[in-house]
Amino acid sequence: MKAQIKHIADVACMGSTIEFTVVRLYRQDVFEVLNAMQGDKKPYTISIDRQKRKRSLNANNYMWQLCQKIGEKIGATKETVYRKNIREVGSFETVELISAGAARFIRSWEANGLGWVAEPISERGGYMTVIAYYGSSSYDTAEMSRLVEAVVEEAKALGIETMTPLELDRLKAAWKGG
Repeated sequence: MKAQIKHIADVACMGSTIEFTVVRLYRQDVFEVLNAMQGDKKPYTISIDRQKRKRSLNANNYMWQLCQKIGEKIGATKETVYRKNIREVGSFETVELISAGAARFIRSWEANGLGWVAEPISERGGYMTVIAYYGSSSYDTAEMSRLVEAVVEEAKALGIETMTPLELDRLKAAWKGG
């Protein structure tokens, strides 16, 4: 839900008050939650996170175009090239699981999409350590920038024409404005 802080008041005897302005699209949702909270009389936890800039669709398209060209050059699919780059520069979590449940976790993780890769990296004492990479559909500007730059470098190494540094700078500027 998108909201902006409108006013913060800190009154020592009453605690702090924070007033938000909520985007009209979410207005009904907010009222429903507040009404449920009022009638419930139980404590609630509200979390506030910094809004991440979304990657641009142009960055995604460009990355896929290069994956296709790289794949054609090396005799692989664009999907194979994409997943290789996700493994090399993508964001990930390392999780330790009971070995018996690791295969199910990996299947579930990879069901999120093509770039959601999970691989066992070690097993010891009935536990397996799995590295779970996030797919680029969840990436913010910095993560997508790192992925595109890796694909560009791979393309250059294979002699595939890429955008000029100026064009890449423009693409990065579009990400920052995202």
